[in-house]
Parts: sequence; C-alpha cells; structure tokens
Amino acid sequence: MDWSRIKTIFILSFFVLNIYLMNEFLKIRTATKYEYATNPSLENRLKADEISYNDLPKNFEKDKYLSTVPRVFSEEEVEMLIDTTLSGQTITIRNNQNIESKLDTPLKVSSKGQPPELDAFLKGSVINGDQYRYWGRDENEKSITYYQQYQEKLLYKNPSGQITFYLNSDNEVVSYKQTLLDKIEELSEDERIIQPIKAIETLYENGYLPYGTKIERVEFGYYTLVRLTSSQVLTPAWRFVLNGGENLFVNAFEGQVIQLKDEENNWSE
Repeated sequence: MDWSRIKTIFILSFFVLNIYLMNEFLKIRTATKYEYATNPSLENRLKADEISYNDLPKNFEKDKYLSTVPRVFSEEEVEMLIDTTLSGQTITIRNNQNIESKLDTPLKVSSKGQPPELDAFLKGSVINGDQYRYWGRDENEKSITYYQQYQEKLLYKNPSGQITFYLNSDNEVVSYKQTLLDKIEELSEDERIIQPIKAIETLYENGYLPYGTKIERVEFGYYTLVRLTSSQVLTPAWRFVLNGGENLFVNAFEGQVIQLKDEENNWSE
C-alpha cells in the first residue's frame, strides 16, 4: 500500500472541503448582512425618519373591557342640590341625560391651558365633578372640555361622559353642559394588552407618523367600542399626542388604529 499517496489524497480532500466550507460561510455572512441592511429594526427606521418619543408607560400589562350606562338626571335630584352644590346656577335637564347650566355670575378663568379655577368649580359646584379630567380648549368655539375618567384613566372622546364650559369674549365661563356615565363595571377577565412601542409601530406602518413627527405624550385610557342608546362597551386604548396637538388612538387589545373624524382631533391643550 502506498501510504504516502494516500496521505496526499487525504490532505487534498480536506483542503478542498475547507475551501467549500469557507465559501458557504462567506455566503451566509453576506446574506445576513444584506438582510440586516434591508430590514432594520423599528428603532432604526424611526431614527432614520427623525420620529421621536419620550419615555413610554411601562406599568400597563393587562386590562378589561368595561360596561356603563348614561346617568339619568331627575328634577327632584336637581331640586335637592340647587341650594348647595348647584347654587348660583340655573339648571335645565334635556332628554333626562343632559344638564345645561347658566351661571348667575360669570367665572373668570386663565386664558391658556388648563384653568385651575375650573378645578375648584368642578369639585364644589358640579354633580360628580371630581370624576372629570381636563381634555382641551376649542378656541373657535370658545369652549373648554373635560372627560370623565375611571381609575384615573380617561374615557376618550365620550359624549356621554363629558363637561363642556362655554366662555364669553372676556374669557369668563358663562355656562356649561354635562353628561355623566354611571355604573361603570368591569366586563371581562384581565387580558394582555399590546405595549405602546407596538402601537407606535402600527401607527408608523400605516403612515400616521410622517417624517419628523414628535410624539409628545403617550397615555392609557378607554375608548367606546360599542355605543347603544342605553349602554356602552369600552375598550382599553393607547392615546398618542403628536406635535401640533393631533391625537391618535390605538386599540390596546386588537392593535388597530381607531379612526376619528377630523374635527374631533382639533384641540389645543
């Protein structure tokens, strides 16, 4: 047996095998680099489009659907409060669910942002006024709107849980309209919600975050999923406030963007 020849054959075989393996390795490495370059992370894509956001909420992982019904106001209830909570006001009840108030003495408020004068008025002079939180001003209609909240989470854009104050030309509140949601109950077991970064990805992928967008605020609340005359079902939702004041909402269970009418987005804070 020619051992020297066999040894040479083995050496050549391993040499060829090494060349083949090195070639395959380089192919895989090149493909990986190309894939990374053509499919960058969300963070890199947002950075490339100069889309920025501040710290995102981290303390929301699970939540529930809620059910609620509009509060029915009675003449007897108002009559009992007219000398206490509702003193200095002329109250009219519309359709059993809407309170309209005219103030005997206009209330001067700050000209911009959230007027602290209204916080005191809400707590002392409005039925269940401590259940509402400031939403924004409408400079065209000269109005200031508050929405009801549940466990410190706002019920977004809910006309059945809303107070709107109306101002005169001297920046004084002269009247307000109120609706109130009642019997807010948890309708389901805890379910996992999507995290805000995933909701941002949904907005980005669907073209809601153009180049240069700054997400100024992210918060968690509820949006009306089903609205009937006598009841509502609310779903958890993420709210994103963009530079310029636009509000965007994403269903925190299903992940889809919640569509709003244009006029519902034009608010200043």
